[in-house]
Amino acid sequence: MKKFISLGFFIICLGSSIKICASSTTYIGSDTCAGCHQTEHQQWLSSDHHKAMQKPNDTTVLGDFNNVSVEFHQIQSRFFQDKGDYFVETLNKNAEKQTFKVVYTFGFNPLQQYILQTEQGHLQAFNIAWDSRAKAQGGQRWYHLQPDETITPDHPFFWQRHFQNWNSRCAECHTTGFQKQYEVDTHSYNSQFSELNVGCESCHGAGQQHQQQAQAGKFDPQWGFAEKLTSAPLFTFAANAPIANLASPSNEQYLQQCASCHSRRLPLQQQNESNSPDYHQAFRIDMLSSNLYFDDGQIQDEVFVMGSFLQSKMAKAGVTCSNCHNPHSGKPRFEGNQLCSQCHNASTYDVPEHHQHKVDTQGAMCVNCHMPERTYMQVDERRDHSFVIPNADVSAAINSPNACINCHQEQGLSWVSDKLKQWPRTASAKNGLGHWSTIHLLAPEKQVAFAQQQFTQVTPLVAAKLLDVINLQPTQASVNLAVEHLQAQEPLLRRGAINVLRRLPVEQVTPLLEPLFKDPDSSVRFDVASTFSGWLSQLPHKDLPRILAGLEEYQQSLLLTADFPNSQISLAHIAMAKGKPTDAQRHFEQALKIAPHLPVAMLAYADFWRQMANSEKEQAVLARAVKINPDFADVLHQYGLYFVRQKQYNQAAKWLVAAAKLNDAQAYYAYVAASALDTIGRTKEAVNLLLEANQRWPNQLDLLFSLGLYADKTKDANSIQEALKTLTVLLPNHPQVKQWQSRFP
Repeated sequence: MKKFISLGFFIICLGSSIKICASSTTYIGSDTCAGCHQTEHQQWLSSDHHKAMQKPNDTTVLGDFNNVSVEFHQIQSRFFQDKGDYFVETLNKNAEKQTFKVVYTFGFNPLQQYILQTEQGHLQAFNIAWDSRAKAQGGQRWYHLQPDETITPDHPFFWQRHFQNWNSRCAECHTTGFQKQYEVDTHSYNSQFSELNVGCESCHGAGQQHQQQAQAGKFDPQWGFAEKLTSAPLFTFAANAPIANLASPSNEQYLQQCASCHSRRLPLQQQNESNSPDYHQAFRIDMLSSNLYFDDGQIQDEVFVMGSFLQSKMAKAGVTCSNCHNPHSGKPRFEGNQLCSQCHNASTYDVPEHHQHKVDTQGAMCVNCHMPERTYMQVDERRDHSFVIPNADVSAAINSPNACINCHQEQGLSWVSDKLKQWPRTASAKNGLGHWSTIHLLAPEKQVAFAQQQFTQVTPLVAAKLLDVINLQPTQASVNLAVEHLQAQEPLLRRGAINVLRRLPVEQVTPLLEPLFKDPDSSVRFDVASTFSGWLSQLPHKDLPRILAGLEEYQQSLLLTADFPNSQISLAHIAMAKGKPTDAQRHFEQALKIAPHLPVAMLAYADFWRQMANSEKEQAVLARAVKINPDFADVLHQYGLYFVRQKQYNQAAKWLVAAAKLNDAQAYYAYVAASALDTIGRTKEAVNLLLEANQRWPNQLDLLFSLGLYADKTKDANSIQEALKTLTVLLPNHPQVKQWQSRFP
């Protein structure tokens, strides 16, 4: 097959609607590269990149397909072979039993998934995986990737739904020369790629010109590629220095190259073989949001390394991926602590005086303290790349992982905290600076000064997080700091400032953010456009034409991910602002075609009917959303607001209170629920709800003032004093606070 690929032909994979084809005749295939680059090719053959996706056969398939049946979530699935092919018999999205052909294996260690062929070019990653670890480690078994969810054919994580779609969520980073080719009208794919897996040309670019120059015996300065990958930066030790310093020009080329796949990001530009734009022009990396990272920057959800590494001192010092990893095999350049001692002098760091453990034990391994593992997909352990310094006090304050507890679970965090206080400290720690995450241990009035102090020491991604932290309870100083960083040199900091300011009143920040429509970085322009797209209904009519003109590039970026429900929702909002409700309805319905039971899509569609003054259709959508997603706070909250608008206040209170008590609720939901209870004369219940909410979300002014007001109304002195404990610290001069102090000393 590779022979045909190198000649620019295409072949339709047997039984599959995906075409392996040269997306242009400039791709030559990795086997062609092997003719000259045998060492690199052998390294690549041993890599995860090469083995991640393969055609199924008796060598590549690791799972037991010997007519084995398993049951998860009350759904039976059978794995079997027929005439050399591999099949899975299971329920489809219509809750009907159906047989699907395995067209690719996906992964190999420590687990392997299987890509199944479905209709209209959709390839789906089946969410019953094979644990390929040794039996002694608990492996050699079928298991479900979402054991704690109640997975039904209606669930967003059901294997045939959007989140398990290979075309949109996997293929771009697991093939070479991928072209998605999604057709909106038919919700179908005609996806193609030049080579299965991540081949040479994924990183080096299309290779035909390079091959031609080699045959002619004459290379140009770029070696026939759009961009030539240069050597990794060089670090050397000065005399008696414990840490090496950059001794060559800095080179972010590998970071840029690797980050295109090894990051949680959104594509902003159409990629092509002759174009290698700056990462922030081509992609929008996800920031350190609380749903992806813990509040000290440690990995929580799957973020694919780069957002973690960009927090680190190593990234700030100029270290790049290839300083630690062989770019062809992906494996570490050295084993054990020798990898770290390339730049960290072993006589200073690889000794008990530093790590406080016996030599050659697990506790003495650098990675176990500074790159703790987190388990994904139940069996896949991946290391944190932020190189965090364990801090038991921060972990206790924000409920984040602590590397020491991985070995010292029985002793607990307080024991770890006492032990760490006895360890040697760096100069920065002795001066009271420490790791940036200690901001969570400070009183709110001290956080702004700490953040300003840290800005010069941390990376731009962390600085953006610090802006977010100090504006959770915004002050004039914290807002001013965000405004100042709209002009920062780093695009990540400008994005962080936008994220903070979007919470303020539209009329206040519109003149500050609108100039960023002309920002030099695509990722910044995308964020400011996204912000304004959410404000379109609030903008003065005279400003709309100007703002809509600024959204043109944003709309083009959204079309790159037209098979994502959120992109369709954003396009619908723009259509509504343009006075095109028919187009908006089409986009909302397309979002629900892509992800029929996704809460955010259902809520957006319900709100569309609210704006169209069709309460019957609004309630129908909301009622279905509640039935399918009864544990989503947003859904229940919006249903409660529907009944408020209908003046059915008892029904409203029922749903608003239920929403406020769910795990994914927000402080604002408790505030609204308490107001609803007070409206129907259940003020004592409102006080109790707010007391619970104050424990869950401390320092929230809306909750505290509401607690004081309702407690005052019910003559509940104890609850008022509970509110005053915090209000007297946050707002000691507020007239209402002073009045309560005088009445309830």
